[in-house]
Amino acid sequence: MILTDGPGEHARALEPFRITAALLDLAPTGVLLNPCPPFVRGREVSADALEHPAFVGHAFKAALLPVQQAVMAPCLELPSATP
Repeated sequence: MILTDGPGEHARALEPFRITAALLDLAPTGVLLNPCPPFVRGREVSADALEHPAFVGHAFKAALLPVQQAVMAPCLELPSATP
């Protein structure tokens, strides 16, 4: 799995390391691209990489919502959603 994160203030220096479809074509069979949101097309991940079959898609990220809610509930002193 390839995970990314925003390059922040070092964006220009990290441009040569942008994930592209051509790079994904060289990866082993079964590789998955999972960019960490928020991500910007053309910055850490090229637009064509997001069209590549290796991109896990936005639906993949939806599965993280219950985990994020479970982490945030105690921080906000909310009752647990689990029975």
